[in-house]
Amino acid sequence: MRMENIVLEKVCWKVKATTAFQFLQLYYSLLQENLPLERRNRMNFERLEAQLKACHCRIIFSKAKPSVLALSIIALEIQAQKCIEFTEGVECLQKHSKDYYSTKKLR
Repeated sequence: MRMENIVLEKVCWKVKATTAFQFLQLYYSLLQENLPLERRNRMNFERLEAQLKACHCRIIFSKAKPSVLALSIIALEIQAQKCIEFTEGVECLQKHSKDYYSTKKLR
């Protein structure tokens, strides 16, 4: 019970908080559904998930908002893979997100 209490305090008692993984799934699916079928497999979700897991192993990323972390991982992957067809979608997500300026800082 002590450990459970510590975890609950760390998440500010927000038991139903949305995780970075859930944001990653949401953003990925939104980007995918706005592309033609032949271009949908350019970005690999498993690779994005692995990058998110790597971020969770570093203390500096634990302070980032989950939505900012997920969007930043996708933005960096798009740059690395040179998937320019996703750029417009990510910019749209950034503009519609409250975290627009925070995402710019993480890049």
